Amino acid sequence: MRFLRPRQVLEMIGVSRTTLWRMVQAGSFPRPVWITERNQGYLLDSVEAWMRARAEAGPFDGAAARTVLAPSGVAGRAVTRLVQRRAG
Repeated sequence: MRFLRPRQVLEMIGVSRTTLWRMVQAGSFPRPVWITERNQGYLLDSVEAWMRARAEAGPFDGAAARTVLAPSGVAGRAVTRLVQRRAG
């Protein structure tokens, strides 16, 4: 298990800090976890699962490509609605 600092996540996914915050608030990106009482980080597995789901979703088409996360934000449970539709 490896943690990523927010700055590392921003570099990996190529969005601004504000956009990352909005994505987390909207539930379309994994929530950070507390590493210490003052520092938060993101689980690498969760971020990579989100990236895979986005890549499988194809071109962005709005709400259909939003990521759905388990309430706990557990790694590996990120799937896109678009992928679910294609599989179902």
